Amino acid sequence: MSPVFNVLAFIYPGNDILDFSAPVEIFSTNPPSGTPRSFEITTFAHSSPVKASAGALTYQTDVLFSEIENKIEEFDILLIPGAGLDILSKYLSTEEGTKTASLISKFAELKPREEIGHRIIMSVCTGAILLGASGILANHTVTTHHFGFDMLKQIADKAAGGDSKIDIVKKRWVDVGFTDQGVRIVTAGGVTSGLDASLWVVETLVGKESAKWTADIVEFERRGRDDGWGA
Repeated sequence: MSPVFNVLAFIYPGNDILDFSAPVEIFSTNPPSGTPRSFEITTFAHSSPVKASAGALTYQTDVLFSEIENKIEEFDILLIPGAGLDILSKYLSTEEGTKTASLISKFAELKPREEIGHRIIMSVCTGAILLGASGILANHTVTTHHFGFDMLKQIADKAAGGDSKIDIVKKRWVDVGFTDQGVRIVTAGGVTSGLDASLWVVETLVGKESAKWTADIVEFERRGRDDGWGA
């Protein structure tokens, strides 16, 4: 029987709706009748309620950022959505942005829970820029929304205090690799890429049949990791 993976989904003012909701849809899709769930989702933000992109949707989160800081080790998957580049630039200059980057870095240094065996940080779209600000993408090959390539390089270099040696590629998603503590990093390309990256995570953790079931339920035709925008 597959273990239950605790997913921690972050929300912040102005983040893209689909960056957040697409992975949440995948991880929360009901399994076949009689099959236990493999994922439990907890949403969090610095304050709640919080308005997403263009104020089009307001979220009431499960918990607040301040509550999560001291129990981050209880979670197995950390989901970081993206936003417009101007929104991210302003967000990273705030205390909340600094705390977010620090939390990502802290999560990357936690060994997987022994009973689970996996820990994953997953960004969608320009959410990779927040990962870059945390310093965890240095010396790695990654992807993000094609509009965000330059900003990701700048932010990653700033976090590294010089050349981060980050390699940014046009891919649907990238399995970046593992931190020294065994935390896997996954970066998805723009917006809808989060669907494919999430299904790949489901396949990796739970199996191909579970991923196929989920894709069938949401009627989504999967694309390969090399099917990046314009690639």
